[in-house]
Amino acid sequence: MKRKIHISKCVELDIVFEDVVSPYGSLILPRGSVVNDYIIQKLKEFGIEYIYIFDRNREKTFLNYDSFEERFEANIDKIKHLMNEIIRGKKIDYNILNKITDDVIVSWESPEYVMTYLKKINDKDDYTYFHCINVAFYSALIAGYLKLPKDDIKIAIQAALLHDLGKVKIPIELLNKKEKLTNEEFDEIKRHAIYGYEMVKTDKHLGEEIKEVILMHHEREDKSGYPLGVGGQDLSIYSKIVSVADVYDAMTSNRPYRKALTPFDAFNEFITISKNNLDVSIVNILTSRLSSYYTGSKVLLNNGEIGNIVYIPPHCIQKPVINVGKDFLDLSKEEDISIIKMV
Repeated sequence: MKRKIHISKCVELDIVFEDVVSPYGSLILPRGSVVNDYIIQKLKEFGIEYIYIFDRNREKTFLNYDSFEERFEANIDKIKHLMNEIIRGKKIDYNILNKITDDVIVSWESPEYVMTYLKKINDKDDYTYFHCINVAFYSALIAGYLKLPKDDIKIAIQAALLHDLGKVKIPIELLNKKEKLTNEEFDEIKRHAIYGYEMVKTDKHLGEEIKEVILMHHEREDKSGYPLGVGGQDLSIYSKIVSVADVYDAMTSNRPYRKALTPFDAFNEFITISKNNLDVSIVNILTSRLSSYYTGSKVLLNNGEIGNIVYIPPHCIQKPVINVGKDFLDLSKEEDISIIKMV
């Protein structure tokens, strides 16, 4: 699974298996980072001689990106069917739910496929179903780095898959309305948490933890959320995980009433809102771990240039280093330059 390698033997596109830390314990490079020449030079500057990378010869569940995409396109159809059956009063098909859950768990064996898929699907119709899959991906990532037991990771994923179940009862015209919602319309959308909970509360086979997430994924640490207005210690770890994943995916997805934020704008936004609304430790896990997977991505800058992300400083993840031609632009030092779009 992992292989120890001298940095002189590293090549571009190697994927870091374990966090790389300085002799003083500060994080230099998080797990999941994609190696490039700039990163290799950085490691040399810090005096790092060896790192662990993913073994390129490891067996993968998905042979290539096409097989990954095909599997999850089918899973979108399955989650759509599952939700529509529940709304008709049918029992939850746990064979389907467990199969999708297993697929999400193994998906992070190929993080490059997950990131490509997440980037591709934010323009899709049927937003609710794609959103639930997205939130499951992010929840799995968070739960894994929290080192939760496997059964708890499964609970987090299944809670994510079902968290927006109640939106199936909301008129699609309301969910996709471009104009500002009236107070009455917003109140109706907020009821989706209660609608979803009402549909599953008597299901004896569905864990109470999952039912709670369906009801409480819009609750906030400072008790400013809905529908109950609870927060802090009243929220389970699963509700905290899914809430963070839900907000991040909403920020980075195109909606009829606004365009998606770039991941880096979303990271910046998270730093602001998480101080009161969301669990800061969980926000930090998602943003720090997710950011590493954007190394190598192409971006459009506000000066019209296109560059590649070559390094994401752990201390300033919203301001990566961009390679444009022969130049390296450290956005933490370039006040007038910013990323406006992922290409």
